[in-house]
Amino acid sequence: GHNSVPPEMWLLPNWFPFHPGRMWCHARMVYLPMGYLYGNRFVYDKADTDPTILSLREELYCEPYDKINWVPTRHWVAAMDNYSPIPLVMKVLQNALARYENWALFQPFKNWVRGKGLEFSMQYIRAEDLQTNYI
Repeated sequence: GHNSVPPEMWLLPNWFPFHPGRMWCHARMVYLPMGYLYGNRFVYDKADTDPTILSLREELYCEPYDKINWVPTRHWVAAMDNYSPIPLVMKVLQNALARYENWALFQPFKNWVRGKGLEFSMQYIRAEDLQTNYI
């Protein structure tokens, strides 16, 4: 599992502490397309039959891929990779975003604002492509 990467974060005011525009430039340029893919719920439709994907799943996971309970893995970081532990505040905020993603109560609002966030993200991606000459 992974934490939410909502594209609608781009719609927050620039002064907001968690606005993606306040991220380091390289992190921002990773967040932009990842948010777009996350917001569209992109799924590789041949993952269950692609030999490369199947091989990676077998190599990377200690248990069968389809038996993994992904929800608790959102905050797992290997000790050797945990250079900067995630603060409790960040974990609470990530959990709040997970609720926003999954609770039926938020769905009408989320669906409306998600569409706006996806539209903004695609415009930003196209602008970045032009600015960098498609590099």
